[in-house]
Amino acid sequence: MKGNQKPGLQLLNTVFFNKYRLVEKLGEGTFGMIFKSESTDGLCAFKFEKKRYGRRSLLKPESDIMIELKGYGIPRIIRYVEDNDYNIMIMELLGKSLEKLVSNYSDEKLSLKTVCMIAIELLKIIKNIHDKHYIHRDIKPDNITIGYSDQSQLYLIDFGLAKQYRSPETLQQKPMQKNKKLTGTARYASINALKGYDQSRRDDMESIGYVLAYLIRGNLPWQGILVKTKEEKYSKILYRKQNITSDNLFLGCPKEFSTFIEYCKNLGYEEEPKYDYLTDLFKNVIKNQLNEEIDYKYDWLKNDVDINKNIRENYISEEFNDNDLNNLSMVNNLSNSFSNPNSGSRNSLGGFKELNFNDNNIETGYYDDIAEDVDIKRKDRENDNIIKPVIKKKKNVCCNIF
Repeated sequence: MKGNQKPGLQLLNTVFFNKYRLVEKLGEGTFGMIFKSESTDGLCAFKFEKKRYGRRSLLKPESDIMIELKGYGIPRIIRYVEDNDYNIMIMELLGKSLEKLVSNYSDEKLSLKTVCMIAIELLKIIKNIHDKHYIHRDIKPDNITIGYSDQSQLYLIDFGLAKQYRSPETLQQKPMQKNKKLTGTARYASINALKGYDQSRRDDMESIGYVLAYLIRGNLPWQGILVKTKEEKYSKILYRKQNITSDNLFLGCPKEFSTFIEYCKNLGYEEEPKYDYLTDLFKNVIKNQLNEEIDYKYDWLKNDVDINKNIRENYISEEFNDNDLNNLSMVNNLSNSFSNPNSGSRNSLGGFKELNFNDNNIETGYYDDIAEDVDIKRKDRENDNIIKPVIKKKKNVCCNIF
């Protein structure tokens, strides 16, 4: 790396597998960097994790979990490969996060109808995840994105802290343990998670409630706390969450919002949430109080109708066949993955080893030992406008950002 060049920028214009060229750095977080990539098949995203001696990969288990969770609102994984220096996950390309979308508005909050529709979608997505025996453990606006080709579709991303909460065979949950370090983001974490209790479905649900409060208020009462240590920060956030009433948290909002958060906070450790009941709360607000339909015309679509129309017409969004995940043609020439010498691009990393997915060997237990406040802001792109992609060939899209 030369001079003050930012981490990862040396990878721009690198061509991988004689097929994918990295064209833009989208962001970075605790566990790696994200790049947008283009190929003759379309657009996709590369998520890089730097290998470190003595530290187990977090990217491989994340890719395994996302393969197992595949379905509504879950980004599609194209391929996972390893190099001597990096672990790489090739993913479906997605659009902006809700955090970025909210920041585009002067009051930094969304309309009542949009927040209700977000709640309905999140409940559908999280039910799918919970039904497959996993909890997310880090639900926040940064980890909820819109689609790239269809911006009316929501996705839940970043499964680096996800874990199985019960046995798929017996459906039994392990006994709740206490004195656990916080896994997730303190701002949106549940009261029980901040107390150090094992997390379960109830904690994901409570986090959704805090996300809704943030989106409709534009802030949360425990933001901007001045502290000297992380422990003090957690303690003060917990105190404020415990002492604010649900009505005050959603002051000026329909009663259904405070009903939602109160219900989630009172769930038992092993109790299954009533997803349909909670969904009906927000459907009632839209239909009976706003006298509108659930049309998924979110706030961010109102001024970008033409842009979205163009993207949908030019972006290939065919579903992948499950067999594509093991199709060797998806990642060619792994041992000879160099850029075209006539293209002027830099060489890609060499020595990649292809790894097959093993859905029956999901390693997630060690995430319990990760304790951090993962509220690290990704670096925004210099130009955050949506650009119409150029597609040379209409095939399946290899495609995401997290």
